[in-house]
Amino acid sequence: MHQHPSSATRQTVIDTSVPGGWCDREVVVGPHRFRLHTPANPDALLEVLESPDSATQPHLADPYWAKLWPAAPLLAEAIARTPPASGTKILELGCGSGLVGITALACGCDVTFSDYVPLAVDLALENARRNGFRSAHGLVLDWRSPAGDEQFPFIVAADVTYDRTNIDALLNVLDRRLAADGTVWFGDAGRGPAAEFLQCALARGWQVSLLDEHDSPLAETQLGRYQRFVLRRA
Repeated sequence: MHQHPSSATRQTVIDTSVPGGWCDREVVVGPHRFRLHTPANPDALLEVLESPDSATQPHLADPYWAKLWPAAPLLAEAIARTPPASGTKILELGCGSGLVGITALACGCDVTFSDYVPLAVDLALENARRNGFRSAHGLVLDWRSPAGDEQFPFIVAADVTYDRTNIDALLNVLDRRLAADGTVWFGDAGRGPAAEFLQCALARGWQVSLLDEHDSPLAETQLGRYQRFVLRRA
């Protein structure tokens, strides 16, 4: 179910207490300047980490939403350089503070922010609103049980291929949510599991291209350097 930004939602984000507090930051992506409201000290969430099975606040059980990970600005730059057609419906997986999806909004796309953590979805919607985009959508999405059947011609995500245990679940989401002729862009910061993700995607029949930060083809995954996976159905 989509949830649209509302006054109540925005107030909840602003008023929610997070370890280390909140801050505002400016991020430049191509010709765009975005203002993001983000946790001031994302690492502080690790000090109060709650068990997913007993968490009273989901954003304290999964702290990774709180950080602007290194692949996000570079994936956003790729979208700004080569944007999808105006009006394209885009699903962002693991949206966090929403930088990638906000860049797509600035390019005229119709964006749905999704994350396992409800507060992250609300935060992405709040950040979209702060940058003048009031028509974005939100979706709380668990990759292990991806309810719903709406499909998207374009799916994007930054720094979601870091955990080997999530690879199958992530590919299952693509099976369910990507339109038949759709395209996926995943930004990866050169993490170890990237090679395994590539092999699993190929084994499951995906067509996969690998590009560097300048959009030049790569022959293989690289450690410690940004790379972009482009997936299409075979």
